[in-house]
Formats: sequence, structure tokens, C-alpha cells
Amino acid sequence: NVTAGEAVFDRIGCENCHTDSITTAPSGTVFNGGFFTVNGALGSKTIRPYGDFMLHDIGTGDGIPQGKATAAQIRTAPLWGLRTRTRLMHDGQSLTITQAIRRHAGQATPTVTAFNALSAADTANLMSFLNSL
Repeated sequence: NVTAGEAVFDRIGCENCHTDSITTAPSGTVFNGGFFTVNGALGSKTIRPYGDFMLHDIGTGDGIPQGKATAAQIRTAPLWGLRTRTRLMHDGQSLTITQAIRRHAGQATPTVTAFNALSAADTANLMSFLNSL
């Protein structure tokens, strides 16, 4: 059940980084010291990427410090389109959703612990939800 799976997703903490929706800045908002201004077509739009696009330490960083990112951090990838992917995580090392979830560590350790404790029914519902994205 997809709806029940989304509730599991939220309950175990996946939404802490894989945020369901983001609303863009209002039209006319200026970024980068005036280099970019949000136009009317893009202003105040809500998208559902299931990712916050922020830097997090989940134990699988690429080892390369870059800008504000430490060697241990990666930018949260959106989960939209997850069902079409054959390789998961930023490095493509996970071949299944379960592998990808279990590879999370660092800030995501409590979520992985909660995932590992799910009942078979909750796990099936969560997978139904993730495979709907």
C-alpha cells in the first residue's frame, strides 16, 4: 500500500533529508548578488523531489572536500524517478533499494536502525511507496 508506505517513510525519518516537497522562492527574488532573479514562471512553484538537496554526512561521502562539503558529505539526491534506476546512491554502488537504505550511516543511523526493525508488512508498504516515485 503506497499510502501506508509513505507513512512508514515519514515515521522512520527518511523525510528528514528526503523532503517530500520544496517551494521555490517567490518571483522577483534575487540570488547570487543580483546575478539571478527568479522569473514569474519559476516563482512560488511546489515540486516533489523527495530530497532537500542539502549536504549530509551519511557515511558514504566521496572523500573529496569541495566548497562547503567536507570529504564525508554528499548532497541529498532526489528520489523522484527512483523506480527507473538500476544503480542507487551517489556512487552507483547499491543495486537494490534495501542495499541503498542499509548503506546510510552517520546522520542517517537512527533511520537505518528503524528500517531494520520494521515488520514485514511495513517493509513491503515502504517498498511500494518508494517504487511509486
